[in-house]
Amino acid sequence: MIPTFDQVLSQALALPLMDRIRLASLLIQWDRTPVISVEERRARIRKFRGKYKYLFSSVDEFMARKREEVELEERRYEERQRRREGIEQ
Repeated sequence: MIPTFDQVLSQALALPLMDRIRLASLLIQWDRTPVISVEERRARIRKFRGKYKYLFSSVDEFMARKREEVELEERRYEERQRRREGIEQ
C-alpha cells in the first residue's frame, strides 16, 4: 500500500530535529535535480553505448566463448584420463 501524503508528513514530523533538517536538505537537492528530455536521455545512452561498446558482446559471441571453454575443458579432461590410464597399467 502506498502511504498518503498525510502519513508521510506525520512520519517526517515525528523525526528528531536533525533528521528533519537532513530530510529537508535532501528534498531541496532532489527538487533541483534537472529533468532531462527524452531526446537528451537517448543521446546520453547512445554516448554511453558508443564509449563502452567493446565491453559488451552479443549473445552469439558469449556462447562461442563458452563453447571454446567447454571444448578446452573436455580436452584437458581427456588428457588427464589418458595419463591416469597410463599410470594404472
